[in-house]
Amino acid sequence: MSKHMQDQILEALRSTLVQAATSAGDQVRIEGVDLLAAAKTPALEIEAGEEAVELVGSGRDGRRTQRRDYRVEVRCVVASNGDYRGQAAELLAQVEEALNGPALTQVDVLVPERIRLLASRPEIDGRGTQVVYQLRSIWLCRYLTTEGAPSASVFTSH
Repeated sequence: MSKHMQDQILEALRSTLVQAATSAGDQVRIEGVDLLAAAKTPALEIEAGEEAVELVGSGRDGRRTQRRDYRVEVRCVVASNGDYRGQAAELLAQVEEALNGPALTQVDVLVPERIRLLASRPEIDGRGTQVVYQLRSIWLCRYLTTEGAPSASVFTSH
């Protein structure tokens, strides 16, 4: 059985961000449930979000086409007793360049309208001698599937 498009998108995001050689290097994980050790930062964490589904047409076999808006969060995590805000902002800039730069990515193969940044917000974990700081960015992945076939994208022209 094939992986759901959601999982394919998460894996493509991870692979794209590792290949982009951001300051997080290969410290890019999908939905880490354990706290990230300060020594493993800077890092990127990718988390699945809500998905909205809308019926937009029907195919020859009677199954309808679904437009899916899948929200994904990419967290830029840094631990520092210095310029934590600046380090996180630089990492977010690298993420934006990797996902929305001129070169096509593995994500673009799955998300024909290209992934789109919707929002970002800061979050501070701890206010001791070493701050763990996160910049959370929310991305929209819009893709099409056929009803009952969530593992395959239906490609349309841009």
